[in-house]
Amino acid sequence: MFQYMAGACLAKKSGHELVINLNWFSNPVFRNKGNPAYLTKRKADILQFQAVARTKVDWLPTPRDGRMERLVSIFNSSIGEFLGVTSEINFMPSESESVSKTKRLFGFFMSPKFFSDVDSKLIFAELSPPLTKWSLETQEILKVNDSIGVHIRLGDYVSLGDKVIPTEDYFLKGIEQLLPILGLSPKIYLFTDEPKKLREMFPSLASRGEIISPPSYTTSAENLIVLSSCRAFVCSNSTFSWWGAALSGASDSLVVRPSYFYTDKPFVDSHADLWGSTAISLHPLTGNIV
Repeated sequence: MFQYMAGACLAKKSGHELVINLNWFSNPVFRNKGNPAYLTKRKADILQFQAVARTKVDWLPTPRDGRMERLVSIFNSSIGEFLGVTSEINFMPSESESVSKTKRLFGFFMSPKFFSDVDSKLIFAELSPPLTKWSLETQEILKVNDSIGVHIRLGDYVSLGDKVIPTEDYFLKGIEQLLPILGLSPKIYLFTDEPKKLREMFPSLASRGEIISPPSYTTSAENLIVLSSCRAFVCSNSTFSWWGAALSGASDSLVVRPSYFYTDKPFVDSHADLWGSTAISLHPLTGNIV
């Protein structure tokens, strides 16, 4: 979603058509043979959004593992400038020269600074197929109640090992930070990809709120839209969390976020520019304010 939004911003500023390359999804196992999180092929779930599904696809047979773009980014300068390949390191959407020279974006682009001129809520508003009955009914419940959405990402984070998994203290203290801001008695909803593991790892948290367990027939994009129906958020170090809060339109002061993402970089707030200055930053292990 970040990459698509960066491309949409570039297309708007340059006046050119946006084309997306999906080759990576053809064989993501290629570069990650020993990684259990890549044992099955990942899907381009972003195509579930109508606006994205209408976007032209680039059928250029570039290597499926992105090696062409990586090589160009390594050698950058002359080769990259000639081919118009740009990564987030040197792409500046606010500079007309950078926009005019760029023909192909490569990288993660995990920052709203790359698409500040494009409204993501409009692009990611409609799904195809539309929301299921379960999602529509759950949305209504979340919207009626003054809800706090707590996103606990386990699944692949447990097997990957390089992403910190916030502790139960983090999530509980995050909820406590939001309660006096919201007032009254907001409902707490726990969103996770592993409800059974959540109950085992975080029993106090599980008893504090209602676990949202989407039926197997729902899609990841659909679940994101449901999450975005909450009013306030306690986020994991996950872009799914971030997009849920961003698409909700919640003010930064109603967002709790972890102070770092990676297990080997406990003192590096590597994605600080994802969050607004008034977002509540908590240490992911202790839950203390940072």
